[in-house]
Amino acid sequence: MRHVFYLTQDKRTKSGQSTLEYALVLLAFLATVATLGLLWHAGKDGGLLRLALKAASHLFDAESGDLHLQDILLF
Repeated sequence: MRHVFYLTQDKRTKSGQSTLEYALVLLAFLATVATLGLLWHAGKDGGLLRLALKAASHLFDAESGDLHLQDILLF
């Protein structure tokens, strides 16, 4: 009789663990999707470019896009 009780208790413990693991994986996936969505909107609005230009240690003073590309390549 004890043997059956231990098998039943062990099975319930493992099924709860798998439910928790699925919940954690789902939460991590949703956090990744939300982060990528925020990055997409920041990049689309030009916010990432403004942050990169603000954080740059140097920058050519030019309005031409070619000089910006040259600055990135030289850096």
